[in-house]
Amino acid sequence: MKRVFVLVLDSLGIGYSKDSVKFGDYGSNTLGHIIECCYKNFANSYGRNGVLKIPNLVKLGIINALKKSSKNKIFGFNKESKIIGSYAYSKEISTSKDTSSGHWEMMGSPVLFKWTYFKSLKNSFPLDLLNKIQKKFLINGFLGNCHASGTDIINIYGKEHIKYNYPIIYTSSDSVFQIACHEKSFGLERLYDLCLLVRKILNKSKYKVTRVIARPFLNDQKNQFYRTRNRKDFSISPNEETVLEKLVKEKKGEVISIGKISDIFNNKGITKQVNVYELEKIFEALYKELKNYSEYRKKNIIVFANFVDFDSYWGHRRDVSGYAKELELFDIKIPKFLSLMKKNDLLIITSDHGCDPTWKGTDHTREHVPILIYKKNLIPKYLGYRKTFSDISQTISNYLGLSKMKFGKKIIF
Repeated sequence: MKRVFVLVLDSLGIGYSKDSVKFGDYGSNTLGHIIECCYKNFANSYGRNGVLKIPNLVKLGIINALKKSSKNKIFGFNKESKIIGSYAYSKEISTSKDTSSGHWEMMGSPVLFKWTYFKSLKNSFPLDLLNKIQKKFLINGFLGNCHASGTDIINIYGKEHIKYNYPIIYTSSDSVFQIACHEKSFGLERLYDLCLLVRKILNKSKYKVTRVIARPFLNDQKNQFYRTRNRKDFSISPNEETVLEKLVKEKKGEVISIGKISDIFNNKGITKQVNVYELEKIFEALYKELKNYSEYRKKNIIVFANFVDFDSYWGHRRDVSGYAKELELFDIKIPKFLSLMKKNDLLIITSDHGCDPTWKGTDHTREHVPILIYKKNLIPKYLGYRKTFSDISQTISNYLGLSKMKFGKKIIF
């Protein structure tokens, strides 16, 4: 029995990639700039003071990977630290810098086509598309229909939405159709039904949109509205077979998704979902799976977890201190995780894109990502510059004895 644990620190980029200039992200560096802000006390408003405290990630090689990737000085981490894991950094070959592209590529299905983007800042969604949705769902109108921050737009239109029950619709620089509705006045299940309908309409149309996202919220006053944890993503399926599907098909293995992973892959290749999202709850789910060594008997297993708050709560909101605190909390949880690992367990820590909280705007940033690999009795070493995130899937496929993936090269750790 072999198990692979893939932990995605959503948006933890480690320095701009060569093609970052095409995305307006030349100079971005999510982890590097967080370290710099902490070192220079730029983040003091949240009680931060001094060097970012991530000793366990340092031991796993995160700073070594950052040094290989980054062109910037790394404040407070100039001394060489003894490491226990192997490390690499990787560029992305997908055409975009969104969540789906990053996750799909690391599992062996890079996005080599163009997503549909709604580029108009106002009246973002085409009238013909909205007319189809209104006719099918029997609603009289929409609010918003623009590029917007999710927290801002519910404050702008929240009271009007409650009064008329018109869904609030908006997009971003990503290929997304987002719908915000009040959980009580509109109804959570009704919101999910609306998103599913939009997904079906998009699938049958010329619009190749990666995700329709349900964004439920609560409260009844401006500046008091808040988004709940009942977000749900309605994605299209990966265009190539992923290593998740391959494990289930070839070995009848188990793929356990924790967090929003099942949504990202439209449940393809997922055998068990654990729908938790806060960092501490995700780790509790991971600890539980680590302890369930005998439950699956001789089956090979992939446990795939996404830590979404790095991106949604701190990166997009450009909150350096919040991001730093979340990294330190993640770091505190690592020793228990490592102590529970068995002889044949493989740990891979990585990311899907950047979201530099010091960068202009609120969007993702095109960056390299770290690949940290740990196993009992591993001899630590540098694993090189990886030319695609798909090297992760090729490595997993080789480790679990599956057939070769179409993309990527195995990492010899």
